[in-house]
Amino acid sequence: MKDFPTLKIAFTAIIAGILLVVFIAGFRDVAADYFGLRFGERRFTKPPIEVFPDMDRQLKVKTQHPSAIFTDGRADRSPVAGTVPKGIPVDNPYLLTGRFGNRWGTGIPIEVTEQLLARGQERYNINCAVCHGKAGLGNGVAAQYTGLAGVVASLHQQRIIDQPDGQIYTTIYHGKGQMLGYPHISVEDRWAIVAYVRALQRARMATLRDVPPEIQQVLLTARGPAETDQPVNSNQ
Repeated sequence: MKDFPTLKIAFTAIIAGILLVVFIAGFRDVAADYFGLRFGERRFTKPPIEVFPDMDRQLKVKTQHPSAIFTDGRADRSPVAGTVPKGIPVDNPYLLTGRFGNRWGTGIPIEVTEQLLARGQERYNINCAVCHGKAGLGNGVAAQYTGLAGVVASLHQQRIIDQPDGQIYTTIYHGKGQMLGYPHISVEDRWAIVAYVRALQRARMATLRDVPPEIQQVLLTARGPAETDQPVNSNQ
């Protein structure tokens, strides 16, 4: 018990000595780099001792990086066969794929309402109008200023009008030609865009006879009865 203060002092001195060595070892390269750059002194070639690496280097799998752990050399793993995203219904394949078996389907598999068309217009203007134009004529700003004029399809081409709804849905999802896919758009929003594209196509070639009676009178006043069978929006 009489030697306890002496042991305590010795232990403290040892700890202080270790900390001093660690400090000097870690500080030497910082000083060498600073003075070496300014005065041409010799620089150390070995890295400093890291007391706290702060997780700068971690043994982990990184997305889209090679990995020696797996035989195929890829860090990313393919989903198990049959895997579907969480929250996606699997009892209606047409809703998810736009297909019935090995053929395209026709029809919007969700209820078409004014709210759905408004949502489709909003999503179309955000994701599609930049290339296809707000009226679907293929004259969006990207087409006009990036040399894609004439390359971006008009949605009023007969071949697109004739496409089944499921094919348009799949084009939105997976893309086609130079158009990339839009997998970030939800299933419901893809169908909302399809419904809105159909509305654009119908509106461009619609006649007054296709308009509700209460709207017909307003348009007849502006256009005249002789134009009843003329497209309402032929030049838009």
